[in-house]
Amino acid sequence: MTTAHPQTEIVENLPRQGPADTMAVATSLDEHLAQAAKLASDYGVPPDAFAAAAWHAYLHASPALAEHIEKLQFMAGIEELRNSGRLAKA
Repeated sequence: MTTAHPQTEIVENLPRQGPADTMAVATSLDEHLAQAAKLASDYGVPPDAFAAAAWHAYLHASPALAEHIEKLQFMAGIEELRNSGRLAKA
């Protein structure tokens, strides 16, 4: 069993924000995403590439989420091997 990423605890222990704080964060996020989208559009970046880059940046900033997704992918791969008979079931 692997241990959680060191930042997992930090992310889980963040204080919950009130509605006003949440709205301010959402507004700021919207503004930053709009700027990034405009820049990508100005440079001719295809929408799929922009979305992939945004997702990669989000995962890079959220190591606990990235680790969770990797674990799910690993378990799905193990299950696929078991269902195909290439790995014994315990």
